[in-house]
Amino acid sequence: MARLKRFRKRIKNWFIYIFVKFGYTFLNSTKRITAFKLFKTMAAIGYHVVPSEREKTIAHLTKVFGNQYSQDKIREMAKEVFINLGRNMVDAFRISQLNPENIDQLVRSTGLEKIDEVLERGKGCLLLTGHVGNWELLGAYVSLKGYPLHVIGAPIYDRRLDEMVVNNRKASGARYIARGSATRQIIRALRHNETIGILIDQDTKKVDGELVDFLGHKAYTPVGPVEIAHKFKCPLLPIAIHIQKDNTHFVEVGDEIKLQWTDDHEHDRIENTQRCSKAIEHFILKNPTQWVWMHKRWRTQKKPVINKAK
Repeated sequence: MARLKRFRKRIKNWFIYIFVKFGYTFLNSTKRITAFKLFKTMAAIGYHVVPSEREKTIAHLTKVFGNQYSQDKIREMAKEVFINLGRNMVDAFRISQLNPENIDQLVRSTGLEKIDEVLERGKGCLLLTGHVGNWELLGAYVSLKGYPLHVIGAPIYDRRLDEMVVNNRKASGARYIARGSATRQIIRALRHNETIGILIDQDTKKVDGELVDFLGHKAYTPVGPVEIAHKFKCPLLPIAIHIQKDNTHFVEVGDEIKLQWTDDHEHDRIENTQRCSKAIEHFILKNPTQWVWMHKRWRTQKKPVINKAK
């Protein structure tokens, strides 16, 4: 039985890889407008044919907005979540076609000067974001605008898919740091006054974190950025990207997250993690249907024990 289960998993992963590989090839060989029409349609179909992801999305939207919107409105929002993911997939897979000369035709921004200002201190910078809008394109944009960027990410379960995603990120000049083996590379980047992109909006039991408020409910949130900022005195800037009605994208860099440090380090790391979480929450509430609501963000309700020696 176990052998059959492993075989089915390999077959499933193989089909997923083939689908993603085909999608990547197709998106880079067809017109952008054609790709948008197709992937928007596919995402709308996906809303109906993938009930597990649809119901998780509806449940999580209801958890946050149930007292504000009707169930019909929430279902409309859930469908929009799927459609926005489909739209964003188009440009996420076409990053290799972008360069410093054409990126401004696709992406506009506000607040880049805030990155320049904090880098003047010579301590590097942590750019905090979440799975909002086209987060893959966000990294490409920052890199193509001339900022030396390192992106921290978790390896994908399938080595072939992981290689595809990493190579896609590197196409814009961004450098990739695999989570779990990042310490030395992070130190080197900060010492060279470079930027590091970190997503902090997912429930990951294998990383050190704290339970803080997120969209009105307690959520286990990575404390890594706060600890890094404390140790290396580097600034934290929130940043996010949203897709617009005309299929262009808009990047917003928020104000520096001010941290507090007292003699009570445990209290400080909870408070500071809360401040980071609220900064990302702010971007989500601006465009609620551009976040990944199918993720089990509030799954962990008891702080896990982390072996920090590993």
